[in-house]
Parts: sequence; structure tokens; C-alpha cells
Amino acid sequence: MKKTAISIISAVAAAAQLTAGAEVLGTPSGGWTTYMGADTYFYNTRFYSDSVGEQNEYFVEYTPNSEAVPVVVNGYTIWGTRTIKQAEQYMEDNGLRPLAGINGDYFSFKTGIPMGYTIIDGEIVSKELGGQDAVGFRADGTGFIGWLDIATSVSRMDGEKVEIQYINKWCQPGFDPIYLLTDKFGGSSRTSSECIFVICTPTSGALRVDESMVVTVDDVFIYNGAIEIPDGKMALVMDTSGDADCYDFLSRCHVGEELIISNESLGDNGLWQEAANAISSVGGRLIKDGEVQSGFEAGAAPRTAVGIKENGNIIFYTLDGRQPGHSYGAQLTTLAARMKELGCVDAINLDGGGSTVISALFPGEDASKVVNSPSDGYLRSVANYLFLKDNRENTNIPWIVNLRDAGNTNYLSGMSSKIEIESMYDTGNYKMSEPYNIDFRAETDTGSYIDDDGYIIFSGSGIVNIVMSGEDGDVASVVYTTYETPEEIKIYNEADWHEIDEINALPSDEMQLALSAASYVNGIELHSNNNLYTWEVEGDIGTITDDGIFTLADTNDAEGNIIVSVGGTEKKIPVHISDNVSAFADTETHWARAIIDEMAETGIINGMEEDGVTVFKPDNNITRTEFAAMIVRYMGLDLDSYADDSLDFTDSADIPLWAQSAVKAAYAEGYILGKTGDGGTEFAPYDNIIRAEAMTILGRVLPDDTPYLDNVSFTDSADIPDWAAEGVKKLYTLGVVNGYEDGSILPLSNMTRAETVAMLYKLSE
Repeated sequence: MKKTAISIISAVAAAAQLTAGAEVLGTPSGGWTTYMGADTYFYNTRFYSDSVGEQNEYFVEYTPNSEAVPVVVNGYTIWGTRTIKQAEQYMEDNGLRPLAGINGDYFSFKTGIPMGYTIIDGEIVSKELGGQDAVGFRADGTGFIGWLDIATSVSRMDGEKVEIQYINKWCQPGFDPIYLLTDKFGGSSRTSSECIFVICTPTSGALRVDESMVVTVDDVFIYNGAIEIPDGKMALVMDTSGDADCYDFLSRCHVGEELIISNESLGDNGLWQEAANAISSVGGRLIKDGEVQSGFEAGAAPRTAVGIKENGNIIFYTLDGRQPGHSYGAQLTTLAARMKELGCVDAINLDGGGSTVISALFPGEDASKVVNSPSDGYLRSVANYLFLKDNRENTNIPWIVNLRDAGNTNYLSGMSSKIEIESMYDTGNYKMSEPYNIDFRAETDTGSYIDDDGYIIFSGSGIVNIVMSGEDGDVASVVYTTYETPEEIKIYNEADWHEIDEINALPSDEMQLALSAASYVNGIELHSNNNLYTWEVEGDIGTITDDGIFTLADTNDAEGNIIVSVGGTEKKIPVHISDNVSAFADTETHWARAIIDEMAETGIINGMEEDGVTVFKPDNNITRTEFAAMIVRYMGLDLDSYADDSLDFTDSADIPLWAQSAVKAAYAEGYILGKTGDGGTEFAPYDNIIRAEAMTILGRVLPDDTPYLDNVSFTDSADIPDWAAEGVKKLYTLGVVNGYEDGSILPLSNMTRAETVAMLYKLSE
């Protein structure tokens, strides 16, 4: 990760408790846990099963409290659907702060209307005919699961009464019952047949469980089609071909008449009067009173569920599925067993499949993110969601500290690193403003320390704990590790950043190789620089500087070694100089052989050892990282001068250590600006670079006033992205690129190593 935040020890302990003894989904094979504040933890657990392979679950465990409470979020209308990101935006637009959320009720794909009951802020905003299993949440955050069945009726003052079967459902042609549509339904009635409408204004009471509401009739009419439902109004509506008694009741309503709309809960002893928010599900009950239910339909799928533990904690659960190698999914029987395994005594199944989604606003972040992998490959729009609404306020008490460029915290003794705060968040997870007034101290017995300029000077071997403290005491800490003796040293050619194990060269008094050393422990690269190593040559093969610049001797038939060492660990590179061998074994008949040999003599490129011979692999694709490194070395940039620069890519931490200074240089000089990814601008270090990208970058190394022809045309000019057009024209005008025999330039094809060398050679000419 680009940023390193304070870790919460209690969160890790809780994760261990939850996964211990897990068997239902397989053997736990990894995962992570984050404490989100407000007595809420986020868990990801990976499982492996011999029968179905990988499984990935994501869930929130919430202890009811006033800092965050569960709410149902439907959006501005009942009609229609929205993604979880749109639902979060709706919350923010209405002053609500999302902490975590999952998808909710099953819904109609045609209308987006939920198939069950919805209660929001105590008001019934959607009602189905008959009862359903539902989960309810009180204003204090506590939850319960029960059978929700509401009998709704409209009556006159003299007691005459008829049933209202649906609230905010679609009144379809030919259906018998009375529907009650409020101004939350969707702007209009959405009716498409001849209906009778009774437009009313509420005057007292509300649409609440076991309460009555008095409304005054504003208008009564028959209309074929949809009508507008004004704000603050509601409509009693039914198809004119529907139930005769209901139609008779509505037809006798008159302007100014007062009607009473009542909502009576059936069973559960008034439990649903306590629900500030509730959502039902045709998916049914998974667990009741500690017992797994039966009669579930077959079929594995992604799943969403809500469970309540014996201690009152609530679990908002999702399981990915239908993605081989990531997560298989589960049958409902398995889902119920897993919810019980997590400690739930009651649980309900919500809409799964492609609807399954979970998002969270993690500590130290400005925006929430979708955490799971929806099986559709994109966010499905659904009817409604269950969210934890974050009630925390700005406290200005430090809680989360994000450090810049602190992904890899392993260093070779003698290195230094400046510790910088990128951002800080208070205990309400609100971003704080500078100055942060944070002091740093090093707790270690390695001899490492922090100087007056904020640099950690690493020394010896062991743990270096950097503690950050404010006015009220310690705020956070980050742990570094320093090593005097690495397990392994690798040597790279800085021209193309390929590892070197042996050098076979023609005699030359011009060839220079800029070498770079890297140290590793347990396969992890340590931060280091060339000046920490001892560089020596053995034999009459040339000279090498203290920072790894090797100059080849102008001699023939010479043998020797380059020896690189630090802390007692040594790497030896055999060097063979002879005019009887080609530079590379695999370029003898290649179209770019002469160019490759000449560029190799200058030290800009080098090969790699394979099966005892040195090869160049000219037709292999070149990655964006390798290309960036080759460009800045070709331009002769002093990479050390960019070491303290920062990178703003979302995947900066994925860039290998050996290439970070090169990428920083390319970024600082404006050669490489990144590419747009799902979460912002990324560098994509391991992606192959395409020809359009390469030509754009090479165009940027030229002076801004480089003249170029504007009427350049290729058979595939339409494939050249707009952002690459100028670079292509410049290189074509200069003769650096000419296109292929068929008149194409293949801008979207991958760039090869030979093509890169050829372009650089022509650019130098």
C-alpha cells in the first residue's frame, strides 16, 4: 500500500477468534481484519476446500452503539434501482455518512421495486401482501429478526373499511386491490391502464406500524395512464376492473372527506413498533432461535445475509461466488451453517447472486470502496441497501496516521528514509488539518535513530519501532526492520533492469555498464543504494567505481569477475571478453542485430544468462517499468536527485524498489504520466507497454518545439489514441518510426525489446 496506517491489535485478535475452528467453507487460508471505529470490525477470510476450491467472504461485525446505527437506504424513489455507490452518494447528499453497507431485498428487474417490506425512519415506505421474515433495527442500533405482517386498511369516519394490500408497489393492469402510493414512489403513479385515483393530503399521524394516519381527500377521478404524485400528497389507486367493493369505496370518496389509514401488525406482540428501520426478504430465515432452518432451494451462488449473535452483535455478511479461482459461492444450507458457525442465533437471507456487494469507509480514507468482487464483473443496480450510518463527529483527537511511501519497511543498514505524514484522521475518522504537531522517536537497540530533519538512519540488525506522539501521548507507530547482512545480492543492468549473472562482451574501450545492486532477505528486497556496497574487479577486465559503473577493458581473451559485497554477503559476476563471440546468442539472424550489438557496446542495454549463454530475447515484450528505466538511463538523468520525490499513482507500492528512482525521474520529467485505472491514475508497472504509449513517451523526451508533419497517415490511423497522435507524428517526421510494410503502425500492439532498442538508436542518430 502507498500509505501505512496505525494497526489495531484488538482487531487482529478478534479475527483469530472468528476463524478459529472454521470448517463450513473449508480451511482458512488467509484474510485480513480492520477495526473501523464505532465498535465495528471488517473481516475478510479466504478458505480453501478440496470440493469447491477457493472461497472469499467479507463481513462486518457491529456491536450496537450510538456512534453508528443500521439504516435502510432506498434512494430518492421506491421505483428504480441504484448501485451501492449511488446509494452512498444519496446518503451524503442528505447529510448521512456511510460506514459500511450491503445490498438488501430481492427486487423486480422491471421496476426496481423491492419484493418485501421496507421501513425507514419508522415509516412504512413499502408493503407487501402477507407476511415475510424481516430484520429490524431500533434507534439505538440493536436488531432483531421476526415475522413481519402488516394489515393496512382505509376507513371512513363512520367505520366503513376496505383493505389496502400494497404500499408503494406497482399497480399493474387487471390487478384487483387498492394500492397506496406516496410521494416517495417515483414521481408518478406509473399506471398504464384505466384507474380510479383518490388524491389525499395527510393531516395527522404517519404511516407507522400500529398507528393510524388521517388524510383529507383533495380529488377523485378516473384516468387511463400515469399521473403525477405531488410532494406531500399520496394516492389511493386501483384498476377500474378490480375488486367491486374496493372500487365502490373509492368511487364514493369526495373532496374534503377525511379518511383513516391504519397499519396493524399481526403477531410478534408489537415488536415491529420498535423498528426504526427494517427490511424483509422473500429469501427467508436461515437460523431461528439457534436452529438452522430447512427446506432451502439448491444451487451455489454469491450470498448476502444478516445475522444476530447471542450477545446482540450484528453481522452483515457477504460471500463471493461464481468466480473460479476466487470464490465458488454456497448453497443456502451452507450459508446458514456458516452464519451459525460465526455465532449467530438468528439470521436472514437477503438477495444474492450478482446483487451481492459490500462497501466500507476504512479508517484513514476519504472515500468508501467496494471490497468484494461482484460476480457480474460490475456493480449491479438494486432496490435498496442496509448501511451502518456513521454518527461520529469531528473530535480533532489523532487516531489514524498515514505515512507517505511506507509500503516496504525493510532496509539495509546504512540506508536512510525520511518519515513523512501524508494525512491524519481523528477518532471520528475525519481528516485533520496541518500542522499535526506530531513528534517522532525511535525505540530500538540497533543503533538506528531519527535526525533533526526527520530522516531515519538505519544501523545494525533488528526491529526499529518509530513512535508518533502528540500533545495527549502516543498516537501511532510503524515498525521497520534493518539488516546488516542480507541473504542474497542480485545485480541488475540499469539500462534495462534485467538481472545479470554473467557478462560476455566484445573488446571495447567505450563500453560502460551502470550496475545496480539489490539485497534480499526471505525473498523481500531491502531498501539500499549502490554506495552501501563494496565494488571490486578481479582480473584484467576493466574498472568499476564505488557506485557500480563498470568500464570494460579494451583487451581480448580476458577473464575475470565483478565482486559485490556487503555485510559479509558476496555476489560474483563472471566476465568474459573475446572478439570470437557474438554479443548475444539469439540475435545472430535478427533484423535488429547490428543495432542491438552497437547499443550493447555503449552499455545502454545488456543481456541475460540462459542455459549457459548470454541472450537478449529481442522479441520479448517490454514492461512499463523496464521501458521507464531504459528511457531515463538513455537520457542520462541523475536518478539520485529524484530519490526524495513522491509518486501519486494508486499502485506506487507495486513498483519494484530497483526501479522506483527511475520511475520517479520519468514522472518528474513528465515522460510518463500514468494511466487511468479503476481507482484513479495508476502506473501498472508489470503491464506490457504498447507502441502508442512508447511513442508518446519518446515524443515527450523531445523538445516541445520539435516540428512535425501534421498529415501523417497509416492504414490503422484510426487506432491511434488521441493522446498519442502528437508523439507518433514527431517520431515519424524524424524517421524514428516508419510503419510496417502494409502501411500500418500497430499502435495498440505490445512493444518488444528489439523495437525499443531500435527506436532509441534512431532517436540518438
